[in-house]
Amino acid sequence: MHGISLSTIPEVEDGRSRLTVDPAYRGMRNLLALSDSSLFGAGKDPLQLRALMRKLSARISREPVRPDEDNPNIPSGYTYLLQFIAHDLVNTSISLAATRGRRFGFENARQQPLTLDTIYGGGPDVSPQAYEYTSRCSRSRGLIPRTRLRVGRAQDRTGSTSHMPFADIGRAAPLDVADDMLAASPCPVRAEALIADPRNEDQALIAQITGLFHRMHNFVLDRFDASRPPVTAPEAYRNFICARIVMSLIYRRIIVLDVLNRLLNPSVFRHYFIDKRPTIGEGDGSDIPLEFSHGAFRCGHAMVRDRYRVNSDVELEAARALQICSRRSPGFVPLPEQWIVNWDRFFAIDPAVAPNYSRRLRPNFSSTVRSEFFFPPLDPRVDHRGDAAGLPNRDLVSAVYARIWSVPKLIDALRAKSVEISNFLPAYSEVAPGLDGWLAATANPGGISEQFGPGDIAAIVEDPPLPFFILYEASLARYDDGKRLGPLGSTIVAETIVAAMKASDIGAGGLMFDPCQSFKDQSGPLQQLGAREAAIAGIPDVESFEDLISFMKSERLLEN
Repeated sequence: MHGISLSTIPEVEDGRSRLTVDPAYRGMRNLLALSDSSLFGAGKDPLQLRALMRKLSARISREPVRPDEDNPNIPSGYTYLLQFIAHDLVNTSISLAATRGRRFGFENARQQPLTLDTIYGGGPDVSPQAYEYTSRCSRSRGLIPRTRLRVGRAQDRTGSTSHMPFADIGRAAPLDVADDMLAASPCPVRAEALIADPRNEDQALIAQITGLFHRMHNFVLDRFDASRPPVTAPEAYRNFICARIVMSLIYRRIIVLDVLNRLLNPSVFRHYFIDKRPTIGEGDGSDIPLEFSHGAFRCGHAMVRDRYRVNSDVELEAARALQICSRRSPGFVPLPEQWIVNWDRFFAIDPAVAPNYSRRLRPNFSSTVRSEFFFPPLDPRVDHRGDAAGLPNRDLVSAVYARIWSVPKLIDALRAKSVEISNFLPAYSEVAPGLDGWLAATANPGGISEQFGPGDIAAIVEDPPLPFFILYEASLARYDDGKRLGPLGSTIVAETIVAAMKASDIGAGGLMFDPCQSFKDQSGPLQQLGAREAAIAGIPDVESFEDLISFMKSERLLEN
């Protein structure tokens, strides 16, 4: 349920009919230096390769749902926390699949990955819409900056927000604008999302994950403001910077000790995060590998369920969550009360409450993710031979135009780079033998679903698209049967996260902070920045998102 931008800028067709390596996109890179011979689809006609991806998408859609689709290792809250993390790593304005890889305007605008840019934006001066206008700001005639992040009330069944909890993100009521459909809305419209990254409003669940970070920031900031009340702009910025540092440390601690510990292959996690072995990826770590953004991290799409128990035992359709978005349906916001999340149902917090679990990581997707209503074909052209509907097909087409590594070549290159990696990342020849059988299964030449033609299966086995292979690898019994990523997917994710954290260290004024150390151990540097010890003492050293929610519940931060 990741958002997708369809902004396109026409360019002159360049006449090329074969895939070749281009210079890197701004803010992006390949995990390892790429050559024409190591490119996925090297030398092939991209339109023919795109047609093959449509056939592969049809095969994926025929995969039967298994009775053990629930992933007991990853509750469903992590599906949307992963989406939030993806937004904090990559922010692009153009879909490569929609533009056939034409790159004008395509770049990763995320300059400081994994520092919560996705909620803070450029800060109070650059992204003021995300920040509360407080009495302190008013009394100072705007000289004191806004430093608290906005939250907003949900709406009840009558459309009223009166006395409803602050479970939504902040929203604006557009007044006297020329939007002709706003006047035609059958109910009051409070449509505009007042957040730094509009993708964090794509549906009701990611919006509420965003709201949790807003509330926790406000709690931390309030502690600093209470211990040293700001009376000047520099003092307000001081407390804001301290709060952002603390929030970034909490966030990175959760990513490493919780999210990646659940998602990654145990051998890969041990290699990078326990043994702390260096990365072998090439280039600037602040530039995100295309093999991550257009390959391994697309695994989150397979985790989305069709239904969730949101705040009761009644299951709600996930497709409804996609409609609670000002871009799609401004008349459906603010957040309806039936979608106010009880977090015990999305994370394993209360032993008496069974959480929704994510779907296992396999080449198999929920009908919500395959929906033509929400994700129509990007190119539904000529005799219905364009693209298939759904996110799975979009992911495959993006792999064609992103210029990423061929899976067999990437595995060989990673193994050649590191003996330690070769110990847990097997050669492609050890994984490939079962792939042709999987592709041939469910074939039905008399059915309505498009079938593989002569040579198609062999072509995919020889050079599978990375987003598909990551899920196929994860589904193998030898790698925990879809409960976590396999070694290739895990290596790409770990390399990306470690390099991004190293490239964007958390610090200020020459002082550096370590997310894996307790706040007590880093009290000295925080005090040098102006934080008082009493304020620091009340900040929790959480190790998981479940710990964070439990703390927020204990402080009654989720009650109003």
